[in-house]
Amino acid sequence: PSGTGPLGANILEIEEPAANHNGGQVLFGLDGYMYLFTGDGGKAGDPFGKFGNAQNKSVLLGKVLRIDVDGKSPDGKPYRIPLDNPFVSDTKALPEVYAYGVRNMWRCSVDRGDPVTHKGRGRIFCGDVGQNRFEEIDIIVKGGNYGWRAKEGFECYDIKLCHNSSLDDILPIFAYGHSVGKSVTGGYMYRGCESPNLNGLYIFGDFMSGRLIALQEDERTHKWKKQDICIGSTKACAFPGLISSYSKFIISFAEDEAGELYFMATSYPSAYAPHGSIYKFVDPARRAPPGKCKHKPVPVKVKSKRIPFAPLTSKWSALILLPGTTVRQFAQREWALLGPLTPPPRSLVNSVVQKPLFQLGVKIWQGIPRRPRPGQFKRRRSACGATVRRAPKGVTRKGAPLCARP
Repeated sequence: PSGTGPLGANILEIEEPAANHNGGQVLFGLDGYMYLFTGDGGKAGDPFGKFGNAQNKSVLLGKVLRIDVDGKSPDGKPYRIPLDNPFVSDTKALPEVYAYGVRNMWRCSVDRGDPVTHKGRGRIFCGDVGQNRFEEIDIIVKGGNYGWRAKEGFECYDIKLCHNSSLDDILPIFAYGHSVGKSVTGGYMYRGCESPNLNGLYIFGDFMSGRLIALQEDERTHKWKKQDICIGSTKACAFPGLISSYSKFIISFAEDEAGELYFMATSYPSAYAPHGSIYKFVDPARRAPPGKCKHKPVPVKVKSKRIPFAPLTSKWSALILLPGTTVRQFAQREWALLGPLTPPPRSLVNSVVQKPLFQLGVKIWQGIPRRPRPGQFKRRRSACGATVRRAPKGVTRKGAPLCARP
């Protein structure tokens, strides 16, 4: 944007009192303003001050901030404060604050709205990582207080603060306990064209458990209903005790220009893992008619050179599993939709799915997209004994297995 100064100039800098809880998103809303989602400062339980940073509107930590980066403020800051920010006239609050009472929101997204009715357009969804008991999904409301540290999910965290807290606190649309997962990764509302059955599903995951979940709003009650997503082979989804084949630790989600969804995961529980995979959500149970989903990308000027890579396809397919359906029935539908695949074992073909599960996704990329060095992919032995083979022409190297850690 114009008015932000030279390339690389700082727009906003916040001092962190601890190493963790640094927030997890910067995005632009449909109003053109920048939204920043900051953590509560770190440690555990937001121990800063009498009520914690998140409830203190005079600090920028534990907040949703909203600024206009297309200009400078009269006091010399490289951004302006939108005139309709909720606390502009509050002398005890910083004007950047748009919402407060959040712990450490990790991944937020803007709903582009229903393709036909535009319902939901502009809503901002976030996953807020919990402390000891609950993870939550929130919709950001102007001036809203999301309760932390008085509340965690729908329950009290700090009993004294919770009993004195406002009845106007914004509750999550969904929360789950640590028996399901321990670190939410916020996702996206599906608004793409290729998989019509997914329209209106908010899809997100959990970093630690590797679970994928979809939420759908009930139009009558406005409550959000949870649906589990299974990703993997037909066999693995029909029998949840089996290990699925995708990378477990879900770091982030993404949306392309056409509204199709992706998620990124690693096989090692760290955002600094050297290798990872990108998966695309698909639903072969109902695909859009041929030729309907034509989308012409808008060209974007970039300073770096394009780094080519060839998408990978996985050995498993994707289907929606419905109650009472046998594996044989879905295998037949799968082969009709996607071409012949390896048939399931005889012992599985008459097994019946007992509950609804979504099985979505195709792995499209694994490893690090980088330009190979001359002679890099000759057959050789790595330091940990793994064989590295020559890469096919035009394909970047697949992520090599990591050596065992001490």
